[in-house]
Amino acid sequence: MINEQDALLSAVQANYYFGKLRVVQDRPLLVETERGRKKIRIWQNEALLKLHLKWRERLINDAFFIDRMYVTRSGLPSIRIGRFSVTCHDAPSEPTALEGNEALWASVVGQLVRHSRDVPAEVLPHATSVHVRSLYEQAKQIGVQDQDAWKIISACFSSACARAKDADRLREPYQNRSSAFILPEDFSGRSCSALFDTLFLELGQSRPVDGCGLLARFFMAESMEHGKQSMNNLFQALKNQKFFDRETIDLLQAEWLEPDEWMRLLEYGINKEQIPQIQSDQFSVREFKQIWDRKVKLIHLFNSVFTQSEDAGGGAAHGADGQQSD
Repeated sequence: MINEQDALLSAVQANYYFGKLRVVQDRPLLVETERGRKKIRIWQNEALLKLHLKWRERLINDAFFIDRMYVTRSGLPSIRIGRFSVTCHDAPSEPTALEGNEALWASVVGQLVRHSRDVPAEVLPHATSVHVRSLYEQAKQIGVQDQDAWKIISACFSSACARAKDADRLREPYQNRSSAFILPEDFSGRSCSALFDTLFLELGQSRPVDGCGLLARFFMAESMEHGKQSMNNLFQALKNQKFFDRETIDLLQAEWLEPDEWMRLLEYGINKEQIPQIQSDQFSVREFKQIWDRKVKLIHLFNSVFTQSEDAGGGAAHGADGQQSD
């Protein structure tokens, strides 16, 4: 009996210009062909497929490659198998680090910010400062027995309030946007591979989400791994190429200013008191300090690059000791 994968491969071979197919990985499905390695995607959501087709059309450019859908023998971007659609994509596998490739990454990020736009995928957070104060009052009523955690939570409370207030202020002008920067939900540093002398972006098949939130987390993760110099090179390249408008600058800063690591530590302390045996989502004081201090440094670095032309508008950031950082 022919299994589902065999039927799928037969359909791919019949509809695309491939002589031979050899499966090299099942999940995701990767096949080796005489035209290189390909990724086969199965789409259960036809609306999402149509969205991704239009999304890729907007992102075609001369600066980098993108995982466009291979055209079938019939000239279509997908094939239909029962209730599903199937697409085929190039799948280069050579990883590419940010460090040493900052200009290439800046080109990709800039093109995404400029052209990866649609109706807002999510409502921007608001009233973060109210949530910060509410959580703090709740913690005081319940009591947090972990004295080390409560000490740092209390010391950083005023700074958390100031950061939340700044984040709310920066987001306020963009609450009623008709168009917004979007990215795939699973976008990360692994979304790009090296191909020839540039990058290959895998847009994938995830739903679109707020782009500034994901981009801020991407910058944060890269700064934790590569440090100040690489991030400075990236920010300088982005500024020199004039890729960031005021909205992007404000919303990136709002993401870093939002004290979500402080709220996470506080929520963990509250949950631990209410359910002593809780084991999920553990978050230590050490992890909190690492994230808080890295955000402070990233905000200052970002401002040092973009405020040279008065482009940035974030407020002061404070270290994990509750004091304003230099």
